[in-house]
Amino acid sequence: VQGLVAQGVRPAEGASGTTIVAEQQTLPLPRWREGGTPYDPNQSLQPYALTSPKLRDLPAAGLVASPPEYSPVRGVLFSFAGYTSVVRDLVVALTQPPRYDEIAYVVVQNRAKQAQAAANFEAGGADMSKVEFIIEPGNSVWLRDYGPHFIWQNGALAIVDSHYYPSRPLDNFIPTLLGDDHFIMPTYDMGLYYSGGNFQPGPNRSGFVTSLINLDNPSSEGFDAGFIAELYATYLGIDALHIMPQLPFSVDGTGHIDMWMYIVDEDTVIISKFKRESNPTAIAITDNAVPYMESLGFEVFRTPAWNVGYTHFTYTNAFRVNNRIFVSTYGEGNPSYQDEDADALATWQAAAGRRVELVPINSYSIIPAAGALHCIVMQVPRYTNPAPAVHVVSPDGGELLLSGTTQTIAWVATDTDNVAIPQIDLYYSTDGGNTYTSITTTTDTGFYDWTVPEVVTDQAKIKVVATSVDSDQGEGVSTAVFQIAPGWQTIYDFATGADKFGFGHQTPTWNRFIDGNRMPVTAGIDTLVRDAYADLASSDATGGDWDSDRYISPDPSFSYESTHVFEFTIDEDLAEIADIEILWEGYADQCTQVELYVWDNVEEQWSDGGGYYGQNRFLDNWAGNRDGFLKGNIRSDFGRYIDESGQMTLLLYAERDQDQSFHDYLVVTVSTLEPTLRDLAMGRNNQDLQN
Repeated sequence: VQGLVAQGVRPAEGASGTTIVAEQQTLPLPRWREGGTPYDPNQSLQPYALTSPKLRDLPAAGLVASPPEYSPVRGVLFSFAGYTSVVRDLVVALTQPPRYDEIAYVVVQNRAKQAQAAANFEAGGADMSKVEFIIEPGNSVWLRDYGPHFIWQNGALAIVDSHYYPSRPLDNFIPTLLGDDHFIMPTYDMGLYYSGGNFQPGPNRSGFVTSLINLDNPSSEGFDAGFIAELYATYLGIDALHIMPQLPFSVDGTGHIDMWMYIVDEDTVIISKFKRESNPTAIAITDNAVPYMESLGFEVFRTPAWNVGYTHFTYTNAFRVNNRIFVSTYGEGNPSYQDEDADALATWQAAAGRRVELVPINSYSIIPAAGALHCIVMQVPRYTNPAPAVHVVSPDGGELLLSGTTQTIAWVATDTDNVAIPQIDLYYSTDGGNTYTSITTTTDTGFYDWTVPEVVTDQAKIKVVATSVDSDQGEGVSTAVFQIAPGWQTIYDFATGADKFGFGHQTPTWNRFIDGNRMPVTAGIDTLVRDAYADLASSDATGGDWDSDRYISPDPSFSYESTHVFEFTIDEDLAEIADIEILWEGYADQCTQVELYVWDNVEEQWSDGGGYYGQNRFLDNWAGNRDGFLKGNIRSDFGRYIDESGQMTLLLYAERDQDQSFHDYLVVTVSTLEPTLRDLAMGRNNQDLQN
């Protein structure tokens, strides 16, 4: 047994003491938590709520909301990467009935896995016309936990990508791959370690997690309660975050809320009721949650829960798809649990109502891995309005675009039942949206490279019009105005010139060495890696870890993090600068989060260039296994970020121990306007200039 546990295989026993037989000789990766800080035995056993302070304008402008699981669903995402008999049963049950139209989106690692999955599904009786395969590499079956986390952004569908276990980098990157390559929607990197199984959105912009969120994101790393609440509000649209106590790891190896609570609808919740002989802390936590949820207006129903050795048997680990709820059962694997199955199904029916169909799924083989049905699926929300919804991602307001330059217009559009949109029309306005001029007609790729016209305005807006197959139209407009003007750009990169330096490759943790330290590293990168500056000089890397066109930092030592400082001497007079754009291209292996900061000379601290400073207050972040971009713009207070000698200092910080970072290109672009237009950069409008 000790050997099996050390290899990531934890056996469990049935009621008779016999070992549960796994469906494979070696179990797939289990769900119980990897890494992080230990369980807190002194945690409060009472739930409490957090409300968000003033928000940053991320992921972008627009109203963000998390769809509850009882809202309309277009389909269900699965991963065919373990416990394939359970995945098969779910896909068959979802797609077989002809009266339902939900899609099974199945992630497979390669075409051979796709063929295997298709054969399994067909043999079980699945309707293959409702199955869509997505080929992407992955580590495990626990798709709920690594995402994607779907959100509505001004009514259009987008994705939030949080951090997952460092030891499962392929899983960690799947949400971004799904957004970029398959669903064609923006993905926003939420710099927080949280698993989807430990988050349930509820009514009125509420959300529920366990205190595991504090263990995975400790205050010592900058994640105090207010900042956690801010991230949930900003990225997921949660105005009230309810922190429920976490079950002891001896009871549940995940710490996730879906192992003991499920929100059935806007006023109904199911909470586990542990058997009398169960762990006293588990009993207290679940019992204490009842009056708390009742105080929020929920009617509470209770289903049985118990432990056999390491295995936590639960009936709350279910999921809803419109008027069907898929519920775990165990009596087929162990007849002694048939009474518990019957009790749980009766409770579920009472909670959901007679118009909701229950779909029992045998989960006896998967539950020893610390998860069941909810853990291996993610509902894809269904857009139900007749006309498309459109959100303009960028430019969304406040930018400066120089005439004649090429800029990217980005948008997301969603139509009824999530069907593809055949036509997108792009327009720009110079008078705050009163009139518009056509740019082009294109397809719904989400991006268009626009040559900025020769106009002068600080009242520019972009409008995106989506036309559906049935000729319905929806439109989105930049949230606020932006500026277009003629001017000049100075490029500061490592291709030419002097007065540009890179230092580093590693430091201890942020608090020990980076916090408030402008030069946490001092070794020149060219002394550490040959041709480091040449490799940073142009955007030319196309390969992976060993691409010779990329500056590849040395591996950090044990308990050290990849840290680089880059300095540029800016020649422009601060009074002449209208905009500074900072762009980094590269990636971090193993989905390590890389963060871009700029030094704030007033606060003497690393910052986002927009008034926030300190750890986690970055210009941008990226966590991925292929090339990505970090980008930030500074539009004012340039003296905070450029000192009297012209020095500007940037920090590229990777927040995970021992993982190196990969740098392809770094450039600072300084934009200045014609002298007669400088007042425009300070906020005057067109009429002022004409007068």
